[in-house]
Amino acid sequence: MVSVIVPVYNIEKYISICVESLLMQTYSEIEIILVDDGSTDSSGQICDEFAMRDSRIKVIHKKNEGQVKARSAGMELSTGSYITCVDGDDWLEENAILKILDEGYGADVICFAVTEEYEDGTNGRKKNTVKEGLYTKNEELYELYSKMLMNGNFFEMGILPYLWGKLIKRDLLIRCQKEVPDNLFYAEDVACIYPCILEAGSVYVSNETLYHYRIHGASMVGKEVTREKLNSVFRTLEKSFQQHLMSESLGKQLEYYKWQSLLLKRYSDLTGFMPLFPFPMVKEGMRVAVYGAGLFGRVIKEYCETSDNLILAGWFDKRYESYVRQGLEVRSDTEVKKAEFDILVIAILNVNLAKEIIAAFLKQGVPEEKMAYVQTKVLDRNVKYIMQLLSESAK
Repeated sequence: MVSVIVPVYNIEKYISICVESLLMQTYSEIEIILVDDGSTDSSGQICDEFAMRDSRIKVIHKKNEGQVKARSAGMELSTGSYITCVDGDDWLEENAILKILDEGYGADVICFAVTEEYEDGTNGRKKNTVKEGLYTKNEELYELYSKMLMNGNFFEMGILPYLWGKLIKRDLLIRCQKEVPDNLFYAEDVACIYPCILEAGSVYVSNETLYHYRIHGASMVGKEVTREKLNSVFRTLEKSFQQHLMSESLGKQLEYYKWQSLLLKRYSDLTGFMPLFPFPMVKEGMRVAVYGAGLFGRVIKEYCETSDNLILAGWFDKRYESYVRQGLEVRSDTEVKKAEFDILVIAILNVNLAKEIIAAFLKQGVPEEKMAYVQTKVLDRNVKYIMQLLSESAK
């Protein structure tokens, strides 16, 4: 039996598509637990209507307390040997559960890949970057642990940091979920999934794209998070990492994850280092062109736009058409060479991807000395500051 837990909150527009994809699964031994987390629209009613149609569906109605408590409520009611989580605005391929169970060889944690679905009808593939296959022996698992959070490059995660896109043995998942603070609304998946992997006796990794993650306006909003909320995530991971045999490697990965969180969620805390952190090539008074309209790109663009010391010389992205439909003034990457700027900042946290983008601009004739990207050596030089910054908020 596989238990599918679906937190539901004000998604009347999407929930039917999600549940229909679960009912159509070619693997029939499933129970579907819909957790209505205090919805104020018709989501709860839609859940009840589905439960009347199919006996495999159970519905929990509760007051709104957030994703962590909603999932925990579903887990407590579950009876399957495996649990998988699906967000209520997403959906699964109809053969997803059968296929991944067949491939997963009974592993404690089974990971698969994701198709990101954009509002304009386009999509992209998001995959795990560690080697696919079954990890059971100590040396295999240690190799996985050394790359699971950061796979050798800044912001290139080895295992995708989501609770969805996974099948996890019930007892293991519930045990790790209990360590996640109930009031987390940022990185609650991260606080659970990596401790699960560390406690697992076996892990299977696949890059079959069986999960469809819907990206809409609400998905792309980069809300600022308090330092204390960030520290709640970090403390949960530290508790798991510090008692592990590979604590040194895990600690270094966590250090980079802390940087990533601050860059995306607390950028204002980092602006005292240099005119534009972490780009030391940027000097006061420069005309800065920004490439990248994802969360980090939006942070950097907004900072340049509002800074008294920098001039925003343009905002560019390869996927500009999708962002324009969202009302953003983003221009095509093909226009970069026509723009007047002193430096082009590649606002992409994944170092490998940033290097690929720079290589493409070099072919277009953009001088290498006029481009900058996030380099881990800049972060490493300032690591004492991040530790001080976070420790101050914990007092």
